[in-house]
Amino acid sequence: MNDSAVAAFVARVRDDPARTAVAAVVLAATYVLLGRLTFSVSVEHSNVTSVVFAPEGIALAFAILFGPRVAWGVFAGQMILSIWSGPSVLGGAAIGAVNSLECVLGAVLFAHWRISRRFERPRDVALFVTLVFLVLQPISATGGVAVLWALGAIPADAIPASWEPWWIQGIQKPLPSFDLVPSAWIHWWIGNSVGQILIAPLILAWTTAGISRRPDNRSDLAASAIAIGAIGMLAIALPIHPLLMLGVTYPLLVWIGLRRGLRGVTTANVLITPAVIWAGASGRGFLSHLSVADRLTYVGFFVATACVFSLMLFAMFEERRLLVARLEQLARQDPLVPLANRRYFVERLEQQLAHAAHSGQTLAAVIFDIDHFKQINDEYGHAAGDLVLITIAETCAGLVRDSDLAARIGGEEFAIVLPETTVEAAGRFADRLRAAVANQHRKEDQPGTVAITISAGVAVVRPGDNVDAVLGRADNALYQAKRGGRDRVVTAT
Repeated sequence: MNDSAVAAFVARVRDDPARTAVAAVVLAATYVLLGRLTFSVSVEHSNVTSVVFAPEGIALAFAILFGPRVAWGVFAGQMILSIWSGPSVLGGAAIGAVNSLECVLGAVLFAHWRISRRFERPRDVALFVTLVFLVLQPISATGGVAVLWALGAIPADAIPASWEPWWIQGIQKPLPSFDLVPSAWIHWWIGNSVGQILIAPLILAWTTAGISRRPDNRSDLAASAIAIGAIGMLAIALPIHPLLMLGVTYPLLVWIGLRRGLRGVTTANVLITPAVIWAGASGRGFLSHLSVADRLTYVGFFVATACVFSLMLFAMFEERRLLVARLEQLARQDPLVPLANRRYFVERLEQQLAHAAHSGQTLAAVIFDIDHFKQINDEYGHAAGDLVLITIAETCAGLVRDSDLAARIGGEEFAIVLPETTVEAAGRFADRLRAAVANQHRKEDQPGTVAITISAGVAVVRPGDNVDAVLGRADNALYQAKRGGRDRVVTAT
């Protein structure tokens, strides 16, 4: 499925309440399954997410893609997760309400701050990191930990017998003492933040149209896969220093971002993370010398910094790439009409002349301008004149082949280079263009407007011709068309 099809599917789901409800159900099911898996991996602080809470990232991405209406899927997922994992249905309802509101706020602020889903500017990454770490997850951590502390503060004998079935004690337990709150808050905050900064960009990258695509290169893909696998093995198998692990991982992520783009770097982050989590949970590899609490803290730090670092560097390079592409486009394109400018036209014509001289292929050039254009400007103003130039340029662009090049080379003067075209075919093309312009701007069809026509000159390349010779003959033919009454095509002899 290509980018356009994915974007169209997302738009259909977002605009259809029934499909949005299905998306919310998918979100709820995913939230439950990944949430249960996360709680199972948690080791020391089993009452909070102490590693990477991936459901939060999926929830934020769904809310951004499909709108706040999917937020009830977070509420339902948290409720089911609480029945399965504890602390209670009542606690799950409260935590689900907090996370649902946080999810809605995230989607609203993402749109309000105009964060691009392509993360193509450092501004987008900085605002997204701010949104996750300083806005959304402080809300989620404060609300969630407050619920767990409130549940833990209630004595067991104070719970009514009728509430016992709703007071499930599972993997995620209430906090019996306020002394545990600060540590729980930190673990909740970092676990959920990492889940969002890791997973949400991945989903957005693969579901957003217009993401810059890199040329398919099997050797690049193979090298990336081997390097990611090596990093994973390194993280689990060898007791190297954590800083060395960072020093190896970061350059790899930068390289993947440059070679494979946003989709490559977000996918690499997700593929490397399980090995880092396993090293932290099992006490093997580069985290083997740390205590349990330090290992889990380091996992969050490692994944968070890797994600932020790689996204920010990708955005910096992507912004530069887009700027260079824009400057190149401005250097080639006319500032008013959607055609090439004179400089680029001459450059391409020189290349085509060299190719024609080497290959022996035919090459033709057409020059045309708008009849009585000064009168149009004088009677209707320069804004109307500009509109005429734009519409004629669009008509011309719709008739040329991919191999042709059309340009505006003067005020109301245009030129077209036609590779592998005989003089007869070039004349027929110029006449089709003349007729298309005349038919589009017939005065009798548009009362109160001026009839617009063009005159054109055609020249075919001769052996030994340079740019000036070809354009000179075409220009002379154009003036013959002007002297012959305008609205006609003349071929140079």
